[in-house]
Amino acid sequence: MSAEHGLNSVLILGRGGFGTQLAELLVQSGRYGRAVFLDDRAPGCAGALADLARPDLRAACPDAFAAVGNNAFRLELLDRLAAAGYRLPVFVHPAAVVSPSAVLGDGTVVLPFCYVGAGVTAGRGCILNAGAIIDHNAALGDGVHAAPGAIVKAGAAVAALAKVESGQVVRSPWDAPPAP
Repeated sequence: MSAEHGLNSVLILGRGGFGTQLAELLVQSGRYGRAVFLDDRAPGCAGALADLARPDLRAACPDAFAAVGNNAFRLELLDRLAAAGYRLPVFVHPAAVVSPSAVLGDGTVVLPFCYVGAGVTAGRGCILNAGAIIDHNAALGDGVHAAPGAIVKAGAAVAALAKVESGQVVRSPWDAPPAP
């Protein structure tokens, strides 16, 4: 247990911009007392990524997130965390809207002002970033990153490991292609 707020700490793999942002949101949500980082390059971390199986970290941080932008590497880290016995919760920021019928895979994060509609499925380790819209019945594979302001329209499918860029629209299967 963390001294701060009497809450557990959370382990975050990656202390770049996304890892720092996720840590702040997790603690601000009141779900965790503090974040503990592992990163191979960043200063001020509890160790390197290879240290994730340390018993002291596992005891202090039952939950863990992989906060790296490389989609394939994020899934690899999630596999390593699961093998080491960490829980891989879903995090939905309180300012996001997620339909109760949406299914979000382990380790997926939904950031502020994101909308996830009815019947959406999102695989493991997805990043549904601030302001992204994932409309009803869309299907996102494992490791998808919907960047801020990305739009995935109703019934659309996004392949595993894909990134939907800011301002990009993934059309519904019944939509006519855009005019040239």
